[in-house]
Amino acid sequence: MEKKFVDWDYYTSSTVEGRLLIVWRKSFVRVIVIEENAQHTQCYIKMDGQNNACCITFVYGYNTNEERKQLWSNLLKLKFLVKLWLIAGDFNALFDLEDREGDIAVTLSDIQDASLWLAQRHLELLLTGSNFTWANNQEGHKRIYSKIDHIFANEDWNDSFPNTKAHYSWETISDHNACVVSVKVSEKIRVKPFRYFNFWAYHPEFKNVVMKSWNKPLRCTGMKTLYFKLVRLKHCFKRFNNHVIGDVGKEYEAAKDMLIAAKMNSQADPRNLVLQQQEKEAVDKYCMIENMYHSFLSQRSKVTWLNKGDDNNVYFHACLKKRRVENRIVFYTNDQGESIDHFPKVVDHFVAHFKGYMGTQSMPSKSINYDSMALGTRINLDQQLSLLKPFSSKEVKEALFSIPDSKSPGPDGYGAGFFKQMWLELG
Repeated sequence: MEKKFVDWDYYTSSTVEGRLLIVWRKSFVRVIVIEENAQHTQCYIKMDGQNNACCITFVYGYNTNEERKQLWSNLLKLKFLVKLWLIAGDFNALFDLEDREGDIAVTLSDIQDASLWLAQRHLELLLTGSNFTWANNQEGHKRIYSKIDHIFANEDWNDSFPNTKAHYSWETISDHNACVVSVKVSEKIRVKPFRYFNFWAYHPEFKNVVMKSWNKPLRCTGMKTLYFKLVRLKHCFKRFNNHVIGDVGKEYEAAKDMLIAAKMNSQADPRNLVLQQQEKEAVDKYCMIENMYHSFLSQRSKVTWLNKGDDNNVYFHACLKKRRVENRIVFYTNDQGESIDHFPKVVDHFVAHFKGYMGTQSMPSKSINYDSMALGTRINLDQQLSLLKPFSSKEVKEALFSIPDSKSPGPDGYGAGFFKQMWLELG
């Protein structure tokens, strides 16, 4: 191998001959094998000229669920020399009920062990290319496709390299896909649009902020008044969030530490009324900030069915990062089949696409063809009058309150939660 690949080095697992082969270019990267097992090899990897090192675990899982139980157990016990970590390879395991096409349907028992391991806050990279990674290459109804090759990252990796993606493609006659992992330093994203957060309403100053801005007069009428009041309120909310609310995650941790300290002080001097009052105030503050933090995580992660608690907060964060990965658009394929991943070009492409689709100026609407209208079914006079009736406040309220608070906001950044919270004052 050294004769054919000059300046390259390799490692093959000595535990089970031929199961894993790792190849790297010596002049660019340093690889140290830390641990090996029949189903995985753990490596420390350092790129020349780069400050950050990482751990990568290469996997080749056994074929049966029973044999793979040892794989999941070993992966849970792994210790890392550095924070950044990837795990990649042929797991021979399914993680989702949709991971196989053909043959018998995937059952919950097929994915149980893999899903339990995945629940330990591991996130699959953003995937592009083929949906399946393996095929049995048989003909007709015997053809089976499945997704058994995977690449996962820990939270530190996703925090440091959020634009990482894995591209699967059928490169050769092999029954497995080839996979290329691309790592890019995050591009600086332009100014983020305003978004209303439901947890703001838990703060005692919330309504004062809204009404102080809302009650200022405007020289316009009708819907223009509503529009400009909402625009003006955005700036007030931004100042409120930056100068009063702050980092709700840090505030939550600080409130929890303060509560623990107050309880310990009160316990040390059980008859001290001052300490008891301080404990009560710490409890009240903690409960308020806990509700705010839970609301924030729930809204951002779109998970609304979990109760409050530190364990669930960890799950919220994992779901939030998963949504960020899934919703991120890091490249597009142009008309010439080229993959473009330069962020400013991706942005310009989307702007140009929607300009071409929607136009850049309003076009005169066509006049109604009354002859064509007469050919269709027409409503009677009573139905016409019913449609012309104005909506009642009750109907508007019922429609508004039927919208979940977690529903994504409109273009102005305000979700249903704001209008529901302020209904009595503004409705």
